[in-house]
Order: sequence, then structure tokens, then C-alpha cells
Amino acid sequence: MLPSIETLHFALKMTVRDYELDRFGVINNAVYQNYLEHTRHMFLESNGVRMIDLAERGFSPVITKAEIEYRSSLQSRTDFVVNLELASLTKVKFVFMQEVRSLPEDELIISARITGTILNSSGRPCFPESF
Repeated sequence: MLPSIETLHFALKMTVRDYELDRFGVINNAVYQNYLEHTRHMFLESNGVRMIDLAERGFSPVITKAEIEYRSSLQSRTDFVVNLELASLTKVKFVFMQEVRSLPEDELIISARITGTILNSSGRPCFPESF
């Protein structure tokens, strides 16, 4: 049995690594999506839900919609924070509101609304009971 999610907010501090820059010296949009995904995984782990445990029980979390607004760009070696809020959790879907902010300036870099579900081994939306 999986633990239930009790915390609705989470923040994860990171630093831009040089290899994350593209040949134009900026961070590609896919890297920002990696930041968002990593933060979601760390949020789940902080609530006792590990991705490996979901997989072993036949559950597959999937993103069904990603709405991302890019407002600015981070630079090499910039410190930043990814904030997360679990905005909605129903029997068939979840919605995360996320944002990336530079540190210490607190400038909004991107904002995102990420919608997803968890599929069972038959490929149907099905959340674990304790989720």
C-alpha cells in the first residue's frame, strides 16, 4: 500500500549546469521540462511515493497536457527554485501548478500547468487507493 499525499506545496532549489546550455548559450525548453519533472518526482518522494514502487505495482504516471509559458531565461550557473503546488487530484487526473524562479532575484522564468493521470497495467486511468 502506498502512503497518501499530505503536502500540497513543494520547492526544490537547483543550479543551471553548463552542459544544459545549447549552442546559442540558452537553456532549451526541454531542459526546463526536465526541471519540472524532477521536481514532481522529488515532491512525490517527499510524500513517500517512489516512482519505482508505482512501476512495481503496475502503475505508470503519464503527462496528458503541459501548458508552459516562458517569460525569461536562466543563465549558466544561475541558482533557481522550482515551486510546485498540487492544484487538483481526482480519481482520474492530477494537476500541478509549477514555476521556475531565479535566485536571489525571484524573477519568474516560466510558469506551467501540468495535467496527468496514472495508468494501470491495462492502460486505463486508475489511481492507487492510498494516492
